This record gives sequence, structure tokens and C-alpha cells, in this order.
Amino acid sequence: MLLRTPTNTLPLIVFAVGGVITLALFSTYFYMAGGVGIYSDGIGYYAPLRSLVFDGNLDVSNEYQYFAVSVSRLSGEVRWPFPIPQYSKYTIGMAVVLSPFFFAGHIFTLLLQRLGVPIAANGLSWPYEFFYGTGSAVLGICGMYLSYRAAKTRFGSFSAVVATVGVWFASSIFYYLAIVPSMSHAVSQFLVSAFLYLTLTRDWLAEKRTGLLMGFILGLATLVRPQDVFFIVVPLCLALLKWKGDSKVVLKDLAALCRIGCIVALIAMFQVLVYKIQFEELSRIPYLIEGATDQRVTSFDWAHPQVASVLFSGFHGLFSWHPILLVSILGAVWSIRTHRQFIALLLAFFLQVYLISSWYNWWQGASFGGRMFSNCNFIFVMGLASLWSRARIPLVRQVAVLLTSGCIVWNILLVMQYVSRMIPAEEPLLMKQIIMNQFNVLPFFLARFIGRPSC
Repeated sequence: MLLRTPTNTLPLIVFAVGGVITLALFSTYFYMAGGVGIYSDGIGYYAPLRSLVFDGNLDVSNEYQYFAVSVSRLSGEVRWPFPIPQYSKYTIGMAVVLSPFFFAGHIFTLLLQRLGVPIAANGLSWPYEFFYGTGSAVLGICGMYLSYRAAKTRFGSFSAVVATVGVWFASSIFYYLAIVPSMSHAVSQFLVSAFLYLTLTRDWLAEKRTGLLMGFILGLATLVRPQDVFFIVVPLCLALLKWKGDSKVVLKDLAALCRIGCIVALIAMFQVLVYKIQFEELSRIPYLIEGATDQRVTSFDWAHPQVASVLFSGFHGLFSWHPILLVSILGAVWSIRTHRQFIALLLAFFLQVYLISSWYNWWQGASFGGRMFSNCNFIFVMGLASLWSRARIPLVRQVAVLLTSGCIVWNILLVMQYVSRMIPAEEPLLMKQIIMNQFNVLPFFLARFIGRPSC
């Protein structure tokens, strides 16, 4: 059906099916892990929320002590095998955005208690983790829908549907929606997508309320992942592109941009205050000093960004792990002449490339692919949609669908490699090994989870 022009109902069906698949995978993984849904960095985002609600402070040592003895049934290992911190280095934004889902988990837990189920309403039992993870996944799916809506407006339903499905299931966001939504990437993707959607579809320079809403959304995004603040270059660049020298218009546009920037700064100051309380000096924020060496005083080396490795390395390279995103960026570059908004979108993307490439941990830790680029999914959808919109004949549309399907299969097999530990989470490896593993991953994956030794 995708080879024809989609009806009004087909996109809704696609999103319904995609949403059911995503949430069903999360629920299945959650059940198989024994009611465990928060892992890795997700613990650092979740612990302050639980501590604030139940302990009334930011000391997360007792939460981390719980996770240090809590075992995932899938891996058979404790969820936090590292030293116990007093304060979380992670931002407070996830606690703010996902608190309604956390409280929904609390209400559900109280209902279970009323029904006689022996379960503790302490912020650490399984309903809290399930609702927290589900909320993150739902918001991530909403972000994909906003990306689709923006792409449909400019490039038509067919292009938007194929592009959205491709980015959804053939990039790292699939893993962080369906397997580990407790990390910040799904929520970050939703907030940035909402910000860019308003930027491209509303007259925010004339509509003061829209500008205020944009500032609020980008402020929350910055509170979730500070790197998201750089997306403010998109409205700034769009405003520059439309200026024609009229001083009154220039002043009016500057006022609109200043309103957005001020709201973002005010919300971001909340995180600065939290860090100040926790670490006393901002220079002692772990993110800034954990990668310091004799050669650099902070975790960032701005003069020597590892761009090629970040994009093409077998060590979680963005384009090598998720080739559909390379197609997307090429499509965006190709479309600059006809759609000038891609100048702004590509500028935002390359700022993310520079930031991530300059970080000491440029491979992004125990990452499934280029996870820190999930906030660029709106850009990826737009780039792909612009490319597929040039497909005017059925044969080319078939190629678009086949290419997308192939990339989805590649990505799903990569997920199987990653979750079964066929490839290490945080050790360098070559693309040659990843490609060879793709032909053997199915029996390895089945043996890993059925419990038989692999051949």
C-alpha cells in the first residue's frame, strides 16, 4: 500500500501499528527482565525524582544502593555495579517531564494494595518503573508524529510516512523507545521535535504566544539534555534568512528571539541551581571534569573534534550503524536550493556533530549507535521526506520502500547483536565484525534468550 498515495487513514494506521509494536516490545522486555525497566543512565535520571518525592531531598545514595542490589533477570547482573554517588550528575529535566507518569504509577500501586496485592508504594516497585518507561516511550512516539506532520505539510503523505517509519525503526531511537526508554533520548527527541515543529509550521515571529511556548519547550529540552539548547539556532537562522533590511522588522524579530532565549535561560537556571546545591562550584560538575587530562582542562577538546569517527566509525558511528541517516542528510543538502529551511536544520545538526565530536567520550559510552543524535530525528525525517518527494514514478517509490525496509532489517539485527552482547557495549570494534555478525545473529540471539549455548 505504501507504493500508492496514502489515504487519510493510512498514516494513522501506520502510527497505531508502530506504537503498538514499540510499546509491546518495551512491555515484553520489561516482563522478561522481571519488572525491571530502568538501566544505566536511566537510573541517574530516575533517582532524583524518587528522592524528591519520597525523601524530600536530592541525596540519591539510598536509591543507588537499591539499584546496586537489584538484579535484571535477563542479564543476571545488578543494575548498578559502580560506586554509590551522593548526588546524581544527570539533569533534573526527566524528573520534571515524566513526573505525571511517575505519579500515575504511584496511584496504580495504591490500587494494587487496595486489591490485596503485596507491593510497596515506595517509588521503587515495578509499577513506577513501568509507567515511567511507558511515559517516555509515548512521548517519543508523539515526537515522531510531529516530525511526520511537519514533513507531510511540505512533502506529501507518501514521503512523510516512508521517512518517519525509516527513522523510527532504522535508527537508534528505536532502541531507546522500545528497549531502554528510561534514558533521556525519547523525551529529548519529543521536546526538540515539538520545538522545531512550531518553528517551521507557525508564524512565531508574529504570534507572541507561540514564541513563548517555543521558549518553554526548548527550555524543558535543555533541562533534559543541555546539548538541546543549540537548536535555538534554527529560529535564529530562519529569521536571518527572511530579513530584508527593514529596521522595524529587524527589531521586532529580535524581540521575538530574545523572548524565546530568555525563557530558555530562565528554565536552564533551574538546573544551574540544582548543580550549585549539589556540587557547590559549577566547575565541579562531573560532566565537565570526568574527561579532563593533562592535555585538556575539561571533558571537551574543542580544537580536535573526532568528526570522522563519530559519523563513520564502527564504534557507534552514526552513519555506519544507521545508514538511512546518511541518506537523510544527503537529501537535506540536495534540497537546500528549493527549501531554504534546510540551511537552518543542517546548521543545527552540524553543531550537534561538533559538540559530540569534541567530547572526550565521543563514542557516547555504552551506546546503541549514535544515541546522542536522537534529538535530530526531526531533521532526519525532513531530509528523507524531501528526498522521497522527488520520487514521481512507481519504480523510484518502490526503491524508497525497499531501501527503507532493508535499513529497518539491518537495524533490528543490530539491536539483536547489542542486547544479546554479541558485540560489546563500550569497546571499539570494526564495521567488518558488525557486518559478519549480521549473518549469524539470529541463532546467537535465540540461543542467548532460550538459554542454550550458541553454536
